[in-house]
This record gives sequence, structure tokens and C-alpha cells, in this order.
Amino acid sequence: MLSTIKLKISPVQEVPVQVDSALILQTIQLHAAQVAYMLQAYHAREKVSRVTVVPDSISNNAELTTLKLQYVLEEFSACSAIDTLQQEKMTVTVHLDEKAGELELTGEYWPERDPD
Repeated sequence: MLSTIKLKISPVQEVPVQVDSALILQTIQLHAAQVAYMLQAYHAREKVSRVTVVPDSISNNAELTTLKLQYVLEEFSACSAIDTLQQEKMTVTVHLDEKAGELELTGEYWPERDPD
């Protein structure tokens, strides 16, 4: 499984040719709920919340931009009446679509398991 999301860059007046860290942080903060939905695809039983970029995790080179997202998985067990919170991280690839004025975030590839 591989999950991808496209986020509109705001404001769209001038889209840079290269992705810079400030633009990535601003866009992810603005669209944190949408990024959480992308991450939700990886975690069928838990709810994803509190998505942030790990400080100093943005890696920019000529061909590839990556970063680490940190988020919280929330799970409620009705039988036990217990809430559990677990911190997770995922490496995400960032691609700038200059024409559309969008950042495309692609999560990690997780092979799908066959049902038991």
C-alpha cells in the first residue's frame, strides 16, 4: 500500500522552482487534517491526530525531498473503556507540482498482508 495526497500551496501567487523548508512546513500545517487522512490509510484501527513535521528532518537534494512526520495514533477499547495513545513517525517524499501549485506528499510503501 502507498498513500499520496496533493496539497494546494497557499498563497499561490509565486510557486518556487525548488521546494524550501518554510514552504513545506507552512503547507503541512495549513493542511494538517488532510495529511492525517493520508496517514489514516496506513492505520485501519486507530485514529491519526496531531500531525507535525519532525524538526530538522527535511532533506532537500536536487532529485528528492523527504521529511519525517510525527503523529499520534488514538485507539479506544470499548470493552476495557481505555484510550491508548501511541506516537508514530513516517518518512514522506515531497514533490512540487509547479503548474498546479501543489505539493504532493507520498507515504512509505507498506506491503499488504493476505488475510489469515
